[in-house]
Amino acid sequence: MTKMFVVALLPACALAGSALVAAPGQTYPGQPTQGHVTIDNKGPGQTIPVAVQQIAGDATLRVQVMNTPNVSVASLPDVRRARQNWEYYRLTAQPDQDIIPELNRLGAAGWETSLQLVTQANVLVVVLKRPR
Repeated sequence: MTKMFVVALLPACALAGSALVAAPGQTYPGQPTQGHVTIDNKGPGQTIPVAVQQIAGDATLRVQVMNTPNVSVASLPDVRRARQNWEYYRLTAQPDQDIIPELNRLGAAGWETSLQLVTQANVLVVVLKRPR
């Protein structure tokens, strides 16, 4: 009985030991490998949103787009360079004054902040602009 148990246990141990061998591209088991993802869309209804997170700011992200349809443009539209005209608004506030409600109101009206400064008299000046 003990011999039969040892004979049955020996192949199981050999099989378990072979599972600890590193995969191709690894120097040891469990080492992370480079991730590759292939997305195969068969139509517009199969689009997949992708979010890239935790990538170094100086890293290059290589994306390869395959099987894109050929697009040709018959003629280019007429384009002329025009200078954007802006309308400006100055908002001043004392140090203890809450200007958030006023900034929210101006933002809803199309204004965006373009300059903030504190004067020598400790007055906050915010300059806002919007297209004319």
